[in-house]
Amino acid sequence: MEYYDYLDGGFMQAVILAAGEGRRLGPLTEGRPKPMIPVGNRPILESVLEAAIEAGADEIVLVVGHARERIQSHFGDGDRWNVPIHYVTQKHRLGAAHALSLVESHVEGEFLALHGDQLVEAALLERLLDRWASTGIPTIAAVQSERPTEYGAVEVDGEAVRSVSRVPTDDPPFLVNGGAYVLDDRVFDVIRAIPESDDSDFGMATALQRLSDEEALSAVLHRGAWQDLTYPWDVLSTNATLLGQRETPAEHDGVHQTAAVSDDVAIDTGATVGPNATVLPGTALGHNVHIGANAVLSNCIVMDGGRVGNGAVLHDCFVGEAAAIGPNVAVEGGPAQVVVDDTVHRNVDLGGVVADRATVRGNVTVTPGAIVGREVLADSGTVLQGRIASGETVRRG
Repeated sequence: MEYYDYLDGGFMQAVILAAGEGRRLGPLTEGRPKPMIPVGNRPILESVLEAAIEAGADEIVLVVGHARERIQSHFGDGDRWNVPIHYVTQKHRLGAAHALSLVESHVEGEFLALHGDQLVEAALLERLLDRWASTGIPTIAAVQSERPTEYGAVEVDGEAVRSVSRVPTDDPPFLVNGGAYVLDDRVFDVIRAIPESDDSDFGMATALQRLSDEEALSAVLHRGAWQDLTYPWDVLSTNATLLGQRETPAEHDGVHQTAAVSDDVAIDTGATVGPNATVLPGTALGHNVHIGANAVLSNCIVMDGGRVGNGAVLHDCFVGEAAAIGPNVAVEGGPAQVVVDDTVHRNVDLGGVVADRATVRGNVTVTPGAIVGREVLADSGTVLQGRIASGETVRRG
C-alpha cells in the first residue's frame, strides 16, 4: 500500500533539512555540507532522500545553505529519482527550526520532515505516516540511545510527547529525538512564536516542546539500529554497519588478481586495487580511488580521487577527496582520544582523518585520533598527531 494514498489530497511532500555545515566533522565539511559526506560510497543525503521516496514522497523540498552548490549539482531537479526536487536557501544558519520555517510557502497540509545528515529507514517513516493517519497529530520518531543528540531528549507518556529537551535524560529508556517527523502548519505557528531570547539558534527542541505544550505532538518509538552521525568515528562505524548488511557482495572491476578484498567492502567505478593489496571489512573506496601494491586498509573510507601508496597500512581512517597517502604510511587505528569543541572523547575508534587534497608523503606515522586538515603537506618521515590546521606544512625536525 502506498502510504500517501490515505493522506489528504493523495500527494505527499518531504522536506529535508540540509543547510548545516557539521563543524564537528571538520575539516571534512570545510568545503562540503555534512549531508554530502559519503556512507557506503554515496552521500548521506542520498540515502535519506531515497528513504522518503520509498515511504511515498511525491515531491522533495531541500533546504540548503553551506556549500549548497554541491547538493544542487548532485541532485539537480530530481529526474534521476523520478520526483521533482525544489530548493530553498537558508542564508543565515540559525538552526533547524529556522530552516524549517523557510518552507512554509512551499508545502501544503501534512508533510514529512527529515534531517539530511541523519540516516533513516523507510519502514520508520511509514510508521510515522500510519500514526498521522490515525491521529492527525504531528508525530516524531523517538529512538533509544544512551548518547545525547543535538536534536534533544524526549519524554513520552504512552503515545504522547510530554517534553523535548536539549539536556540528555538520565533515566531509561534514554529516548532521543530521531530527526524524523510528520508535521503540518501548526509547526510554523509555534516557530513564529519563539522569541529570540528563548532560543538564539531556533533549535527543533524548542519548537517541538511548544507543540507538546499544546498536546499536539505524538511519538513513534523506534528500537532498531540508529546512529547519530556527528563525529568522524560515527560515520566510519555506520559505513561498516551498512556494508555488513548487504545481501550480495558486489563484484569489483579494477582489483588485481593477487589482491584480497573482503565481502563487506564497497568499491566505486574507476577505483583500482593493486597487486597483493588487502582491503578488509568496513572499507569504502570512492570513484577513481587508487590503492597501491601491498597496501592494507581496514574500516576506512577513501573519498573520490584518493590515492593510497604502496605498502601503506590504514586502520579506522577517513581519507578525503583527492588526498594522497604516500608509500608505507602507517595509521595505527583506534582507540583514540579526540578533542572536539573543547570536549574530550575517549576510546573512540578513529585512526585519523586526512582531509581533501592533503598530501601525506612516504613513511609518515599518523597517531590515533589525528585530524589532518585540507591541503596539508606532511613531509616524509614525520609524525602527525592532534589537530593540524588546513593549509599547514609539517616538516621533519
